[in-house]
Amino acid sequence: MLQLAVGALKSFSGLRCAWVNNFILALASSMFSFCFETWIVLEHEKQGQNQDSLFDTFWLMTFFESISLVGSQGITNLLLDDDNKGILLPYTFAALVSVIGILYIRKAPSISTAHHASVIGSYQKSFFAHVLRDKRVLILVLAQASVQFSVSAFWFLWAPTIVADGRDAPLSLIYPCFLVSRMLGSAAVPWFYGAMAPFQNEDSLTTAYIAAGLALSVVAYDYQEIGTLVILFCIFHASVGFILPSLARFRTMYLPNELRGGMMSFSLALGNAPMFIFLIQ
Repeated sequence: MLQLAVGALKSFSGLRCAWVNNFILALASSMFSFCFETWIVLEHEKQGQNQDSLFDTFWLMTFFESISLVGSQGITNLLLDDDNKGILLPYTFAALVSVIGILYIRKAPSISTAHHASVIGSYQKSFFAHVLRDKRVLILVLAQASVQFSVSAFWFLWAPTIVADGRDAPLSLIYPCFLVSRMLGSAAVPWFYGAMAPFQNEDSLTTAYIAAGLALSVVAYDYQEIGTLVILFCIFHASVGFILPSLARFRTMYLPNELRGGMMSFSLALGNAPMFIFLIQ
């Protein structure tokens, strides 16, 4: 519904307000990230599928998310030629996709709220017990927050870094490379989890964090050519593509599904708070 509201507001020039639209869009994106994951877990539990199938769904979610981002960029580029019309086609298309999503969700079978009412009554107590007092879950919160902060900082800085000193670079062609790298990183998840995995689960995730940190550290250390920057940024996104489904896997292992949304929103708040402080200074 929030995405539909943004599309409707942006479709008409008289209703466009940048900060309101961006605020609603950011809120919708944040809510979608944990609501959709929680819904997926509930559907798997209702169908009685095993955890291996659920873990495969996590990396497929990241994989197809990158595909949809690449496709949306292509569609937007095709529709931008008609941007001078009264109704802006890219935003109208986004609103149409939102309507399709709403209709699909409404067709899904409803879930009884009796169990959820009892959970809400003791939610605060359960959150403190399972999230703030469990060191494993608290580490997951901090790990998710660090990824959120690094990705947010990257999207602010990647274009100015590449075109520094007046360098000319095809940013519209470089951006899809990052998304493809994230797809490859998520596709590598099944190879590093399971009985035949070369490393243990925690070791694979730690290695991905180290690779992402080293890639950004090289960029921050010294001046780099465009080709080197693109390679380092692709390594970073491949690592992020591996990290995101891995964190979802560990959330399923260590956290009740009723607290998944609260834990993810808490980590998003921790990750975005430093970025907000930097921007207002």
